[in-house]
Amino acid sequence: MVIYLFQNEPANGSFDLDVIWNSILGMVNALLYRLPYIVAGVIVFLVFLVIARLVNRAVNAAGERTRLDVTLANLLGRLASFVITVLGVLVAAVVVFPAFQPGDLIAGLGLTSVAVGFAFKDVLQNFFAGILILWRKPFVVGDQIKFREFDGTVEEINVRSTRIKTYDGERAVIPNGDIYTNAVLVRTAFDRRRASLAVGIGYQDSIEKARSAIMAVLERTEGVLKEPEPSANVVALAPSSVDLKVLFWTKSKKADVRLTSDRVATGIKLALDEAGIDMPYPHSVVLFHDKTGTRDGDIERVKYLSATTPRKPE
Repeated sequence: MVIYLFQNEPANGSFDLDVIWNSILGMVNALLYRLPYIVAGVIVFLVFLVIARLVNRAVNAAGERTRLDVTLANLLGRLASFVITVLGVLVAAVVVFPAFQPGDLIAGLGLTSVAVGFAFKDVLQNFFAGILILWRKPFVVGDQIKFREFDGTVEEINVRSTRIKTYDGERAVIPNGDIYTNAVLVRTAFDRRRASLAVGIGYQDSIEKARSAIMAVLERTEGVLKEPEPSANVVALAPSSVDLKVLFWTKSKKADVRLTSDRVATGIKLALDEAGIDMPYPHSVVLFHDKTGTRDGDIERVKYLSATTPRKPE
């Protein structure tokens, strides 16, 4: 329009007010002509906006009824609302501008989506991995898990990362793409967990007496579950001891396992001491042999050589 006005500028340098006025009138007439279409487009968009909000609420309500994860239900509701809102924008644009073709816009977006996909590959991987974690629930908020060197309690699961509060009071933020495609140890997946303790007794001590003392401790120790039953079995004949492996079940929380293991170890030590059963530590026996005697280590020959061998003058 500006170019048009300058092209029709009179020779004396003044603007032609008729041309300007006619341009303004043309724009006003075009706006008035389009005004019904604009109003209809706004109404259509508002209808789609209301539908999007209703769908969002319906998805969240359905998630509550089906016990779907709250974060996943909110995410699905927002995605559905976003799709309906975008659809409403396209429909409203067609109403306001009948010549507008949504197919051309979608085709253009399809070409650029490839480049966007490569640029945000990691972001999209974490996003979809987060959706799968929230949907499949290999672990949930409050579970105690171990992932690589990180060991702690799950604080939060969102569409980008999983946050773990370690037992040292630190926070580990792990991308969902890594945690979903690698092995994760879920310590609290079940309500009980097995713990073990190695106990060594002397070779001169009775295995059955030691076993009875250990089982008595397991039966009366607080925190040791009755089912499955605990056990104490000989697993090795070590150089300095007969080794027994004590197995018992506790609640799955790490604090319960640590506290119960402390009670069991303390009780076993006191019970074996009371029963007079030795808990030996590794030791070695060294023998010195005399190769000149009639047999190796002939004590009498050693005494004879010591008495008859002259000493060197000092």
